[in-house]
Amino acid sequence: MLHLQLKRIQTAITAGRLDEAFELLVATPQREHRDGQRVTDVLIKKFVDRAHQHLDQQRSGDARSDADKAQRLAGRTDDVANLVQRVAQMESEHRSRDAAEQASARAAKIQAQLGHFTLGQNLLPTGPSQSRLAAEIERKRALAAAAADRIEQAIETGDWSAGIAIVKSLDPELQHHRLVVMQINAMLEPIRAQIVGDLESGRLDRGNDWLALAVVVAPTDARLNEMRSCFDRCVRACELVDQANYVEAERELALVDQIVPGTRWIAETRTTLAELARQSAGVRSGPLGLLDGTTPPHQTAPSAKKVSDTFFHTPSAQSALFAKKVSDTFLGVWVLRVDGLGAVLLLDADRISVGSASRSKRYDLPLMTEGPSSALFIRRAGEDYFAESDAEFGVNDQPTRRRLLANGDSIGFGRRGRLKFRKPVPASGSALLQLSGAGLAKREIRCAALMADSLLFSPRGGHFSISGCERPIVVFRTAEGYAIKYAGCGGETSPLVADRSVLLGETRFTLNQITLS
Repeated sequence: MLHLQLKRIQTAITAGRLDEAFELLVATPQREHRDGQRVTDVLIKKFVDRAHQHLDQQRSGDARSDADKAQRLAGRTDDVANLVQRVAQMESEHRSRDAAEQASARAAKIQAQLGHFTLGQNLLPTGPSQSRLAAEIERKRALAAAAADRIEQAIETGDWSAGIAIVKSLDPELQHHRLVVMQINAMLEPIRAQIVGDLESGRLDRGNDWLALAVVVAPTDARLNEMRSCFDRCVRACELVDQANYVEAERELALVDQIVPGTRWIAETRTTLAELARQSAGVRSGPLGLLDGTTPPHQTAPSAKKVSDTFFHTPSAQSALFAKKVSDTFLGVWVLRVDGLGAVLLLDADRISVGSASRSKRYDLPLMTEGPSSALFIRRAGEDYFAESDAEFGVNDQPTRRRLLANGDSIGFGRRGRLKFRKPVPASGSALLQLSGAGLAKREIRCAALMADSLLFSPRGGHFSISGCERPIVVFRTAEGYAIKYAGCGGETSPLVADRSVLLGETRFTLNQITLS
C-alpha cells in the first residue's frame, strides 16, 4: 500500500502537480519511511524552485504559498529560510508600493476636487486600478473648459446674468478650475463697476440685485464685501429714519461717503437728515420738554423711556453765548468732580491737541507716553468729529492720517496711549475721550469731555451714568463759565464757581481749576 501511494505522489511531482503531491504526502502516515523521505526531499526542492520562479515574475502571493508548504515539509532549512526571507522582502516592497499608490490617488482626488485637474492627473499613479479616477478627472476637465467657453460668450454679449447662472450650475470643483476662475474674474470687473455706478446714481434697488448675484459666485471678493457694507449701512440708515433717529442715520451715510466719496445724493440726504435732527431737537425743546419726568394720567408708573433719556434742554437765551469759549475767560484747565464718578476734564475748544507730555510744547491732552513729534488733533465739525495728524496714527488698529470718528472708535497714540471716542447722546454735539494705557500726569483724570454745548448726567441714556440721580442733570456753558440745572424747561440754574460744590439731589458737583503739567 505504501509503495502504491508513493508511486502516485511521484507521478504527480513528475507531471508538475506539486499541490496535489503535497496533499497526498501529508495524508500518508508512512511518509517518515526511508522511501517517503526521498519523495519528501524531491517535493521540497520542487516547491523551492517554483517559488523562486514566482518571485522572479513578481508573483509574491504564489511564492508565499509554495514557501509555506516547503517550510511545513522541511522546517527552517537554509534553502527554505532564504526563500521565506526573499518572499517577505517582496511582500514588504509591494505593500509600500500599494500605500504610495493609494496616497497618490488620494492626493490626485483632492486636487481634482479643488479644480486642479492637470495636477491631479500628474499625481495619479499608472495602472488599471486608477483608470476610472483618471477618466473622471479628464471628464471634469473637459466640462470646466466647456463652461469657461460659455461664460466667455456671455461676457462678450454683455449677458452677465447668464454668466453668473452658468457658474452657479457648476459643481464646486469646476468653479475652482483655473479657466473658470479666469472668466469669473473677467466678469466681476464690469459687475463691480455697475454696482458702484448704481450706488452713486441712487439706484440702490438695481445695485443691490447685482450685488446679490455677484456675491454668490465670489463670496470672498474684497471689493464686493465693501459694497455689501455700503448697502447694509444704507438699509440701517433707512431703519433709523423710520425710528426718527436722524443723527445716527446721517452717521451711517457718512461712513458710506468714505467708501464712495463725492456721491451727490448721499451729500443731499445727509444735509436733509441734519436739518431734520435740528428741527426735532427744536420741537423737543418746546412745551413737550415740560413733560419730563411726569406720569400720564392713565398710568400708575412712569413710562419706560423718558423724554430726558434721549434729549436734554439748554436755555435758548444762553445758546448765542456758546461761541465764546470758557478758555477766553479763565486761565488753566477745568476739572469737574462728580460724586460716584470721579474727575472729568472739560475741553470746550473746537480743536484739541493730543501729544506726549513735554516742557517745550503744550497740548490740551499731554499723555505720559513716547509719541511722534507731530500732535494728534481731534476736530469738531458740526456734529461730526475728525481725528487728524501729519504723522500716521491708528484708529481701531488701522493706520491713517485722517478719520471721521464713530462712537466706540479706539484711537492709538504713541507707544501706550489709547483714547476711546464716545458720543453716547446723538442729540448733543458733545463727546467724550476715555483714557486707557498712558494717561495724564494727573492720574485721577481718566476722561475728557469735548463740550460742544452741554453734558447730560443721568441714570441711563446720558453722557455719564450716575446712581442716585432722581432726574437727569445738565452741565452747560454760559458766557461767564459753566452752570448746572435739572434737564428740561424751567428749574433753577446754578452757576459752577471754582472750588465750590453744588448739590443736586444726592450728587455733588465741584469745579476745580488745575494745571496738567
